[in-house]
Amino acid sequence: MTAARPSDSPHPIERVLDWLVPAVCLMAVLVTTTALVGWALASERLTRVVTLPGAGMMMPNTALGLLLVGMALWLLRDKPTNRLRRTTGQAMALFVLLLGGLVLVQYVARTDLGIDRLLFANTLRRLSPSPPGRPSPLTALSLCLMGGALLLLHVRTREGWHPARPLALLVVLIAAQALISYVYLEDAPLTLLPGLDRLGSYSPMALHTALLFLMLALGVLSVHPRQGLMGVLLRDDAGGLMARRLLPATILIPLIVWGLRLFSERLGLHSAPFGTSVFALVTVATFLAILARNAKALSLLDASQRGVEKSLRDSESRFSGIVNNAADAIITIDARQRITLFNTGAERIFGYSVSDALGQPMGLLLQEPLGDSVSPREERRRLLGLRKGGEVFPAEATLADVWVDGTKQRVVILRDISARERAEEARRNREELFRAAFEHAPIGMCLVSLEGRLLNVNEALCQILGYSREELLQMTFHDLTFPEDLEQDLLVVKRLLDGEQGSYQLEKRYLHKQGHLVDALLTASLVQDSRGRPLHFISQVLDISERKRLESDWLLLAEAGPRLASSLDPQTTLSTVSRLVVPTLADFCLVALLDEGGRVLRRQSLAASPEKSGLLEAMFDLYPQTPFRRGHLLAEVFKSGKALLLEEVPLALLEASAEEPQHLDMLRRLAPQSCIVVPLSARGHTLGVVALGTSESGRRYGARDLALVEEVARRAALAIDNASLHAQSEEATLLRDEVLRIVAHDLRSPLNVIALSAGTLMKRSPEERLADSRPLNSIQKAVIRATTLIEDLLDVARMQGGQLTVDRRPESTVAMLQEALDQHRALADARSVHLQLNVEPHVSDVFVDKDRVLQLFSNLIGNALKFTPMGGFVTLRAEPWGDMVRCSVSDTGSGIPVDDLPHLFEPFWQAKSRHKEGAGLGLTIVRGITEAHGGRVWVESQPGLGTTFFFSLPAVTRVDSSLTWHA
Repeated sequence: MTAARPSDSPHPIERVLDWLVPAVCLMAVLVTTTALVGWALASERLTRVVTLPGAGMMMPNTALGLLLVGMALWLLRDKPTNRLRRTTGQAMALFVLLLGGLVLVQYVARTDLGIDRLLFANTLRRLSPSPPGRPSPLTALSLCLMGGALLLLHVRTREGWHPARPLALLVVLIAAQALISYVYLEDAPLTLLPGLDRLGSYSPMALHTALLFLMLALGVLSVHPRQGLMGVLLRDDAGGLMARRLLPATILIPLIVWGLRLFSERLGLHSAPFGTSVFALVTVATFLAILARNAKALSLLDASQRGVEKSLRDSESRFSGIVNNAADAIITIDARQRITLFNTGAERIFGYSVSDALGQPMGLLLQEPLGDSVSPREERRRLLGLRKGGEVFPAEATLADVWVDGTKQRVVILRDISARERAEEARRNREELFRAAFEHAPIGMCLVSLEGRLLNVNEALCQILGYSREELLQMTFHDLTFPEDLEQDLLVVKRLLDGEQGSYQLEKRYLHKQGHLVDALLTASLVQDSRGRPLHFISQVLDISERKRLESDWLLLAEAGPRLASSLDPQTTLSTVSRLVVPTLADFCLVALLDEGGRVLRRQSLAASPEKSGLLEAMFDLYPQTPFRRGHLLAEVFKSGKALLLEEVPLALLEASAEEPQHLDMLRRLAPQSCIVVPLSARGHTLGVVALGTSESGRRYGARDLALVEEVARRAALAIDNASLHAQSEEATLLRDEVLRIVAHDLRSPLNVIALSAGTLMKRSPEERLADSRPLNSIQKAVIRATTLIEDLLDVARMQGGQLTVDRRPESTVAMLQEALDQHRALADARSVHLQLNVEPHVSDVFVDKDRVLQLFSNLIGNALKFTPMGGFVTLRAEPWGDMVRCSVSDTGSGIPVDDLPHLFEPFWQAKSRHKEGAGLGLTIVRGITEAHGGRVWVESQPGLGTTFFFSLPAVTRVDSSLTWHA
């Protein structure tokens, strides 16, 4: 790897040089480290490294110097840009130079500076063959030369040669001489050379030291291989070939010949007959073989050159034909911008003949000067050409400088692009027209690849789907299509690709970014190239969500009329309203009918999921009146008669509406996201409210949804009002008939008793009347019975007319239940029935009309005593129940048949299987009194086990400030 040439050179020698420096540096580090370890361990074998006889030992300073030389060469082999690396390498080289210089100074001055014993002094005294273990003069000189070569490694003179190379060559010669002397087993003293006797006796360089110097010097020479002898070897001409072929012979033959001569002398054959002539003959034969081999190589090279020249002439002929027949203008100009070559294409483009153009300035053909500077590589320019008639036309030119016989010429290859630019302008106009139509289209448009990925989309499609352009371009139409519609879409796409149809149109649903569905009318067609191969799809997406919503609204309203008119039962109408809006418009809803005081008369709740339906029922069972108290949304809508739209339900509203943590937990599980509350108004008065909410669907209500719900509520209110009027009419008719029946039948009995008793009294004398009071008692009982019957009839009439009033006060729950129990204790004792009271601790007081509640208890306890056998039990209970107090009256009678349970609270109804005592108004009055207090009543019964009547009353601690003393 070198700094002066690219590392990917194809020449084999250069490939060898690429790994020579790293290998040499590694070898130097390994050998010197081994020697230093040997000195540290006092191992003579390690210090010699090479165990051959006479190989010599590597002195510690020599090992240190060679180690630094190897490391410095590794750091400096490429011209380092890192300052730390460069400084470290140069410091190591300088140290090596100083070390070798100091050793030479000791030899020349015949003095001892003590540097030889700086390392491993004791080991040196024991192992060194020539105390004090000083490196040889040639070793010291080689260290100086290597240190200087490394310092000057990348220095270059003005003449272009590197000073480091001669220094490295000297080291090569010194090391080679040492290695050859080892091969020839020389032992002549250095003092035989003139002028060197001052250095003392001959101290040979160790074998491995000489080898390392040789390899490191070659490593220095390979850093810049294109210089000196290596540059000659790397040439691709005949000289380089000859040098590479003669180099091995030049090195090896003298060594082998002189080695043979030396060997013959030592065998005593030099003075034998024919010895000298044979030696000369071998030398001549060797050089003749080398001469013949290189002559053959030169002949082959010459033949190859003649073939290249022939190929060159053929190439020039072909080039001339290409130039003359080229459609582009090919022009060459000299340094003075004069035309020297003008081909046929140039004649056609510019209108000049060859004779007219040659020798003319290039400005004749161009509107602007060409200029002198050209980049080292080919340069492409857009130019304006001038035809002979003066017409200016656009052109595209490629410029390059070429050298011909040492003269630089510029080649201009010019193409007339006027037709292409006109075609491009037309294409740009068409593309701009398409882009404008695409981008500003009022409907969504997109280009879709054959695999389904969106290639381009317009702004309208982004608005339809809610994504940005960047987001859509990362998606496929599979990602955007509602899963249920994907199969049909893919089927039609396959038909397009199979060529069965050219386009298609269908209605499908897309997935909006916010999660809701977008109804769209998709029109798609396949775009093909000029060969009929499919390129991509172009799709038009028309948002028909509004149309679909209108159709859905019309369908809902059209369906609402017949369904609401199908029944005159108010409860059925409430159920119909809830099923109309769930799940079409809402995830859950509540429809409630209220009286003028805001008390719930009827309600119906429904949710899209069974779980939330159960949650709604449980919540309204525990907190039936809470949503309709002052300050709550439903109560405000009912009071004002104005609809309410909450596009988003805040958590704070849920917290404000909750009565207690359990209530808040239920509201959070319901998870309302958006809400609409509208009044049920008909004929100028408000009947109740309709509340719609969304949760899991993620739908957000808007003004349009509010208008639709108001229309549904208006129709529902009319249906409910009609049902109420019909029910009132039916009840009035029934009431009339029952009143006539009671007046005709039930009142006849007490009147007959009164008449008979009065007649009996009139027949008796005054004394007899005073002695027997039974007729008077009979008259009194008959009057009481008739009065009770008339009061019951009046209460039922008040309830039917909505005029039953209660005068409420805070009352003790325990005291009131005890009083009700005491009123019936005598009757219970007479019938041998046990009365029990069970009130849970900490039950709240109730906010009730005491007389009315005692009337309620009287009716329930009286019924229980009537149907409880002797020895049975009647139990009164009270317990907290949300914001109410739940009371119950249980008996151990025969129970009530299941078929009779729905009719228990109807006026004048009596079970056929029971004794017909009374007018059948007791339980109707119980329900009326309970509902007048804002509670509700229900019954649970098992035939043969008894019956329990439950009813709820408002607790004092939960009473709303909106409730008055009179309701």
